[in-house]
Amino acid sequence: MTGKPPPHAVRFGGHLLPKPVAGHPALEFCNTWAGWGEPEKPGAEWLPDYDRFVLWAEFTGLVPAPAAARLRDRTEDAVLARARALRRALYGILRHHDGSEFGVLAAEADEANRHTRLAETGQTVHFELVDDGDPLLPLRSVALSAVDLLSGSKRHVVRACPGDGCGWLFLDPRGRRIWCSMASCGNRAKVRAHASRHK
Repeated sequence: MTGKPPPHAVRFGGHLLPKPVAGHPALEFCNTWAGWGEPEKPGAEWLPDYDRFVLWAEFTGLVPAPAAARLRDRTEDAVLARARALRRALYGILRHHDGSEFGVLAAEADEANRHTRLAETGQTVHFELVDDGDPLLPLRSVALSAVDLLSGSKRHVVRACPGDGCGWLFLDPRGRRIWCSMASCGNRAKVRAHASRHK
C-alpha cells in the first residue's frame, strides 16, 4: 500500500485507519464508522473484520502491542458483531441521549469489569484489564473507555461534525470547534461555499 493517505486517514500496520480527531478513545471508536451524519445512506466501515478491530485497538493504545500481536489474524465474527453493537449504542447515548441503548454498554462494561485486577504504578493504584489471550480483550477495553468518558465531565462537551455524511464525534471543551477536521470536512465545506458564491 503506497501513496499518501487521505486527510481523514492514517496508515498503520499496513492498513488505513481513521485519523484520531476526537480527543478520547471511546469517541475514536465511534468514528470507526463514517456516515452517522446520513444514516439512510451507506457509510464507510473502518472495522471490516476482527483483525482490523485489534489493529485499531493497538493504534489507539487500548490494547498493548504484544497482546495485539497474539490476537491478530484471527476470525472472531461474534466479537466483531458485539463491538459494532456497542459502537451503535455508544453513539446513540452520546449523540442522542438514547437511554434505551444503556443496557448494551452496561452488559459489556460488567463483563469487562470481571476481568480486571488492581495494579500498582509508582505511587498510585488502578484497575487494569487482565491480558489472558481472550479475543474479547479489545472489546473489554473499549467498554471501559466508554465508561470512563460517560462518568466524567467530558461527556458534556461531545460534539458531532456537521459535514455531509460524517457525524464523527469529538471533544469541544471551548465550544468553538465545528469540524472533525479542517483538512477534510472543513475544507469540503469551504470549497462548496466558495463554489456557491461564484455561481
